Formats: sequence, C-alpha cells, structure tokens
Amino acid sequence: MITAIEEENSLKSDHEIRAEQDRINLEIMKTGEADELDLEEASKQTAIEFEDSCLEELKSFKTTHLDKVNPEVKDVKSINRALERSLVLVVKQKLGTSEEWVFPHTPWQPGETLRQTCERLVQETCGNDLKVKFLGNAPCGFYKYKYPKTVRKEGFIGAKVFFYKCQVRNKDGPITPGTNIVDHQWLTQDELDTRFKQSYAKSISKFLVSDR
Repeated sequence: MITAIEEENSLKSDHEIRAEQDRINLEIMKTGEADELDLEEASKQTAIEFEDSCLEELKSFKTTHLDKVNPEVKDVKSINRALERSLVLVVKQKLGTSEEWVFPHTPWQPGETLRQTCERLVQETCGNDLKVKFLGNAPCGFYKYKYPKTVRKEGFIGAKVFFYKCQVRNKDGPITPGTNIVDHQWLTQDELDTRFKQSYAKSISKFLVSDR
C-alpha cells in the first residue's frame, strides 16, 4: 500500500499534491473536526488561489520585442545580444602565418586530461571574469586537419582538435583575450558560416545542436 502511494505521488507535481491536500483540509473543516488540522498551514494560499493569482498576473503581462530591451543586440562582442538564441564564442586566432576564425583551442600539455586542457583554455582565452560550467568530461566532437607540407616533421602530418561544450554561468566583466587572440565574437549558429571556412564549418556542424 505504501509503495503504491509513493508511486502515485511521484507521478504528480507539487502543485497537484498541494491541491489534493487542500481538498482534504476542506472536507475536514466541513466536518467541524478542525483540531486535526494544522491551522497555520491550512490558512496559507491554496492551490486554487495560486492558480487564480497566476491567471491575473498573466492578464497584465505584456510582451515586447527583445531589441527594445537589449540595446547591445547588434554588438557581436556582447554576450547579451540575441537573447532568444544560443550564442557560441568564436575567435580570430593566429595559426602559423595566418589568422583564422575558429572555436577557441590550445595545444594539449603532458599530464593534463582533455577536460583540464579546456579549463585552462577558457582562462587563457577569456580571462578570469567568465565563469562556465562544463557539460561532461568527454569531448562532444572533433576536427582533424593536415599540416602544410612545409611544417610537417617527425612523421606527424596533421592534428586532431577535440571540443567540449560548456555554458556561461555568469560574466562579471569584459573578455580579456590571450596574446594569440586577435578578435572575438559571440555568434548564433546561423552566423558561423560567415566566419568559418567551408570545410571547418561542415566538420563542426556535425556536433552542434540546433537551437531552432
């Protein structure tokens, strides 16, 4: 019996359980056996009263276009733009003799796990003011490429870059890019093709989850 009750309750929301308790309290008060009630608890806002107050609040709610409350909407360096979309950080990074738009990345150092390399990368790329939460200990995807023939050595012809996903938890100040970062932007997925090379964009699109 107890197991059945626990299973039934586990399938109900807190609001549903609260409404059921309100009905029980009402029946007890009708019988005049108020001594069995926790009067302080019973006198609080009931589930029905809560629903009514929510409906009243909804009636007075007015929507507005995000552009009107977000003056930074056109600033691609602002994390506060395009509030209705997911943004990703891209950087223009010095790669050999050229500068390319890519996701932030850095060489792995002996003794590090891949996750630790990424944690170091966040600090090196963004400074100490950007707080993030990593979504797991395993990479979400990778990109591999070949080195130019002029720089290949010791049998290494290319490299593989592993990517991790993380969410920004809070941002206390501006990003302070590292020395090898030329520029940075917060972009929607739709805007990535305007920055990335076609082969790179095609590769990373395989592990990006659409926010549409």
